[in-house]
Amino acid sequence: MPPVCLKNMRGHVRLAAAVLGACLAVATTAAASPDIYPLEKVKKGQTGYGLTTLSGTKPERFTFEVVSVVRNMLPKQDIILIKIEDPKITPYGIWQGMSGSPLFIDDKLVCAVSYGFRFNKAALGGCTPVDYMKKEGLGTPRRATAVASAGGGATAPKIVRNPAATMSDWKRLTPTVDPQAALDALGPAHRSWLMSAPLPPPVGKPTENELGAMSASVPLSVSGFSAPAFNELSKLFADSNVTPMRAGGTGTGGTSSTSSSGATNELTPSKFEMGGSIAVQLIRGDFSGAATGTVTYVDGNNVLAFGHPMFQTGESYAPVATSQVHTVIASAMNAFVLASPLKEIGSLTQDRQAAIAADTNLRTTMIPISISVTTSSGKRTETGKFNVEVLENKFMTPSLAGAAVMNAIQYYLPDRDDVTAKVESSVRIKGEKPIEFVDYLYANDGAGSVMGAVRGLRVLVPLMLNPYAPVTVERVDINVDLRFEANYGEIKEIKVPTTDLIPGERNMVQVLMSTWDGKDIVENVPFDVPGELAGSIVNLEVSAGDSAKLDAAPPTDLKTLMAAFRKLLPGNVWAVTIYPAEEGVAVDGKLVRDLPASALDKLHPQSNSQRAAAVKAIKRSIAPAKRVVEGTASMLVRIRATK
Repeated sequence: MPPVCLKNMRGHVRLAAAVLGACLAVATTAAASPDIYPLEKVKKGQTGYGLTTLSGTKPERFTFEVVSVVRNMLPKQDIILIKIEDPKITPYGIWQGMSGSPLFIDDKLVCAVSYGFRFNKAALGGCTPVDYMKKEGLGTPRRATAVASAGGGATAPKIVRNPAATMSDWKRLTPTVDPQAALDALGPAHRSWLMSAPLPPPVGKPTENELGAMSASVPLSVSGFSAPAFNELSKLFADSNVTPMRAGGTGTGGTSSTSSSGATNELTPSKFEMGGSIAVQLIRGDFSGAATGTVTYVDGNNVLAFGHPMFQTGESYAPVATSQVHTVIASAMNAFVLASPLKEIGSLTQDRQAAIAADTNLRTTMIPISISVTTSSGKRTETGKFNVEVLENKFMTPSLAGAAVMNAIQYYLPDRDDVTAKVESSVRIKGEKPIEFVDYLYANDGAGSVMGAVRGLRVLVPLMLNPYAPVTVERVDINVDLRFEANYGEIKEIKVPTTDLIPGERNMVQVLMSTWDGKDIVENVPFDVPGELAGSIVNLEVSAGDSAKLDAAPPTDLKTLMAAFRKLLPGNVWAVTIYPAEEGVAVDGKLVRDLPASALDKLHPQSNSQRAAAVKAIKRSIAPAKRVVEGTASMLVRIRATK
């Protein structure tokens, strides 16, 4: 039974303080946790009111009417169909970003606006009953635990990371990725890399033939992205519920929001409220992208929103922030909200069919990315720096990082012209030495195209999706030096000056290349021929260092995978590789070369073993390159027999 709140407590100061505190606690709890209207009592024709934010940060009331209750509309989930004829809403219908707007009958919370119909002439949509939202968003146990305090003492919010679970869970939950194939993909440049990283499976976004179907969409408020980078983000999220929209603001916090003129127009909210806007931050800093929706339910530090999934990835962690709505854009197809994140005040915890959930007592780590771009034209040199943080998520971190680097490059060098780039990249991983790369790249259609070949970005895919153990990426640094020049050659063929190679000595191979203007040039590349190969016929291959096949055993665990990364060659060297006829063996992630025939014969029946497998041995020489090189050429050649 709650304590009785006395009007006159003179002479009982301590008792008064205790009782007053208890009274305030009861009142706060009652205000924060709304009463729930039972789904079984919902009938056609009932009316009520809802809360949503059309502008700024303050929710407004609107009225609605129940049309029907559709049973099992989604797997084990009913949906309440509603109609809204309130003049505040009818110019737009149910818009993207309105999802989560709480609806009340008899002043009790019944459901959250969550689904709409495209090209609809009336504001008709679906509403997710709050019982489903509470069950999935608050009733699902979490695996992750807080790892540190965000500062400020014992009462400060706790920092949480995406859950690593157990090793068996990690392998079960991580998509199947062939580590060797991933390593091979780090060789020749793939310009479509940004789109190749796997995202969470789509959750049923309507196709062009289903535009009249009930759908859920989450606007991704994007700021600071150029048109090409924005288009890549649109492609990236094309199969998900998330739709990028241009908006302003970076969501780095502060005490007030300002208009474009710089004048303060209202205080930044310091807590979530029902009907207020909420932003889930995927990237922030000099560029930003935040998924925007509406808060449905608040109970202490627990928050429910959206009424539908974002990516439907289950237990997931990302910063959540208050948000300012600029306006709602009317559209005949599907209206949407323009909004900007304001202040981080919690962390996403669940992303499920019925809702997303957040906890204001938690904070989520993000991965800092530093991007430095230097451009040179004549005697003028300009350097620009960008700093962003991206979501720590094995599915999305690589692609979000790639979009950020592409955007930075295109901001400083948007010209569609021949460009060469030297890119130094470093990936810092907790408990390990940094993985560092140097890439020398060329593109004839502008600097944005070179981004897909930056190995410091591409390595994030096999790292974060490795099947061995979870890794924590602490930081990524990218330094790009861009020049308007075509210092580039594409390998056409190779020749050796003599009829055969001389064993035990340094030999020379002539590389014929085609330049950007169609001219042919020849470069002599030195390489060593081991004496033990005398009298044999070998395959001689010439390529740029970053296009050469990795000279390492197939990885068997995280340690050998990391070791393989460190053996990848830079892009400013020639790699001359000799493939002998002899075989070696890979044992526990290590190469054993030049085994006797008897040992190889015994190994072959067991060559499918993970622990030991036959491999082709190689001999490799490295030499400096004078230009950016692309392509590979090979030939069969005889090595002179010794007398």
